Amino acid sequence: MQYKILENNRIASKGYAMLSKDAKFTPFEFSRHAIGDNDILIKILYAGICHSDIHTARSEWGEATYPCVPGHEIAGEVIAVGKNVSKFKVGDYAGVGCMVNSCGECDACKRSQEQFCENGKTIFTYNSG
Repeated sequence: MQYKILENNRIASKGYAMLSKDAKFTPFEFSRHAIGDNDILIKILYAGICHSDIHTARSEWGEATYPCVPGHEIAGEVIAVGKNVSKFKVGDYAGVGCMVNSCGECDACKRSQEQFCENGKTIFTYNSG
């Protein structure tokens, strides 16, 4: 097992966080929810920090939730899968962009404009807890 389960059945995690809009990034330990039946756990090998991360962390687009761990575009290795997952297996590589879902069938999705999914299936990864 490449990850640590805490007493409360959550997953121990590390990142760099801003503790307030004026703070500098600092090492930060936190926990994530346990892996669900339809989830995969990715060991993050690469994380992109883009302008939207910086604006959000500085509360320039509305008040951010602190601590704020930016980096919503990631790539890494799958280290665990839920029992219903069939598309990925441990050892695969996976990535997550600023959106993780869309219907793929509507006109907007077929034009590669998933952010405008007409069926409301788009899930954005920003401030999703």
